[in-house]
Amino acid sequence: MKKTILFLLTITIIFATAFTASAALDAEAIGMGDNFSTMTGEAAYYSNPAGLALRENNFALKANFGFSVWNNVFENSEFTEDEIESKLTGENLILAGRSAFGTQFYYKNFALAVNGRAEGMLETDSDAAEILTGDTPEISLAALRDKGSITVDFGESGGGAAATADVSLSYAREIFKDWSNNSQNVEGLYFGATYHHLEGEIYKFSGGGTITATVNDNDPNNPYVEYSTSDAEFYENHSEDGEATGNAFDFGLSMKTGGDYTFAFSAMNIGELSADSSVIDGTRYEATTETNTNDTLTESQLSGEAGEITYQLPRVYRLGIKKEFSENTVLYADYSRVSYDGGQDDNIYALGSEFRKTKFIPLRLGVNYSSLREDVELAAGMGINISDNFKINVGISDLMAISDSAKGLKFGISTLIGF
Repeated sequence: MKKTILFLLTITIIFATAFTASAALDAEAIGMGDNFSTMTGEAAYYSNPAGLALRENNFALKANFGFSVWNNVFENSEFTEDEIESKLTGENLILAGRSAFGTQFYYKNFALAVNGRAEGMLETDSDAAEILTGDTPEISLAALRDKGSITVDFGESGGGAAATADVSLSYAREIFKDWSNNSQNVEGLYFGATYHHLEGEIYKFSGGGTITATVNDNDPNNPYVEYSTSDAEFYENHSEDGEATGNAFDFGLSMKTGGDYTFAFSAMNIGELSADSSVIDGTRYEATTETNTNDTLTESQLSGEAGEITYQLPRVYRLGIKKEFSENTVLYADYSRVSYDGGQDDNIYALGSEFRKTKFIPLRLGVNYSSLREDVELAAGMGINISDNFKINVGISDLMAISDSAKGLKFGISTLIGF
């Protein structure tokens, strides 16, 4: 089985165009740069269920589609074969993707939603990535000239993904309002929670063993690559069709104070998926020794039955503040920490804004920095308020792609009917 990294990324997002989690996948949130914990109304579904207590409509029906893909190494101008090989040195390569689509029905402080969601991350040793992305499983002589020898550690490769149907129920309420003392004034404190039931499939990526590639330059006119391997393998372990199930919870608090400030905290995706059995599908690499010419790496198929498989959803903890400077200008700031199934932790710092000078077309702008992506991302979006009852929202990032310096792409669109 030959898998390139691009194919592995396709697996991690599991049919992304058909099927959310920590990335900003709501159209309004994408336009402002992040799922801010202080968002209110229907847009708060993905970031803080407490915000659902501040909805304007009794009834609302929202349809939403969003996707996100990113990596930590390549910018959008660096996808030629030579540039990929030159960049795959010195640090692990991380590829991640998310996609979501669905419909949410809101009634007062309740929300019932049916969504499809997919999410995944793969991290691999940079030298292993060169083997996985190549047309043939080998390390080029040119890549070895400066180092002399490379040891590829497939044990550093790993990740997980899930594709599920998600049925959820949310509830939010005001805990108290109009509390004050001599120094502080709290206009309202709100609590919200969401329960998710998930059914679908789990994919886990793993590797083991090593490949060592060394330049044999005993004959300076005819240098070649020699390989040695030690149980080198890369494989994917997945549940049977639709057999993975799980439950997850979201919790949030939001407090609005005097001076038009809002403070909020939320914990999202607290839960995991599991299945009683799984299937292994992968590749083992072995060296074939030649004389006075490059050795070759041969592939053999790995397959078989395996036992229980689990996948922890990316847990997201958010802390944020919002300042409403006027009816037309709102600024957001958030810190969020995302903990992935593979043990990676991402720290995200985000600033966002919304300008409603023109009621018909609210404009949004935001920026964020991710410690895993190692990059600043610029976002923009807009709403189209066709009437008081029908609205369309669009968001996109990273706008740095215009200058060929983006490491990811997010896009979202939603429609909202409220009455």
